[in-house]
Amino acid sequence: MRIGNFFVIFLVLGLVLGSLNMVMAAEADLKNYNVCIVQDLEVPSGSPVPESAGMQMAEKAVYQIKRYNEKYNLFDTIVKEGGKGGKEIPSGKKLLIIKGEVKEYTHPTVGRRIGRSFIPGGEYTGTAYFAARYKFIDKETGKVIYETDLRTSSTGANDSVDYAMDRNGEALAKTITKLKGK
Repeated sequence: MRIGNFFVIFLVLGLVLGSLNMVMAAEADLKNYNVCIVQDLEVPSGSPVPESAGMQMAEKAVYQIKRYNEKYNLFDTIVKEGGKGGKEIPSGKKLLIIKGEVKEYTHPTVGRRIGRSFIPGGEYTGTAYFAARYKFIDKETGKVIYETDLRTSSTGANDSVDYAMDRNGEALAKTITKLKGK
């Protein structure tokens, strides 16, 4: 009986402390950041990913973040590092840097499309994929405040890696919107 009570107390204590730890490690708060700077994504050397994919994805991310910024007023300024808007960065503002690395770049294939056509509703799923690991960095301290992996696919007739990249940029914008509390 005594061992049973000890086990129950130990279990409850473990659940309480475990849930507190999850709450503390929840998600970053981006509410105080006024400027968002997106860097070109790194492309691993030796991979079949085109070198231009990192720059192209950064441009798509800036476009999607600006789209969401119009609706939710996320940042005062959103620029791509090294882009033409780099001179607009006001001083005295809190800067958020978004950098990343391309993890997957998969072209669509006819074989997958044919295979999916045999599944009811499967012809509407895409066969091209894009995945990246993003890091949100505080410019002032240089600390990584949040990291996330985003993997997206193309859909339906838009079966291209380019469209999967557009969707990845939108997923990034949605993540930022969520972290900003909007």
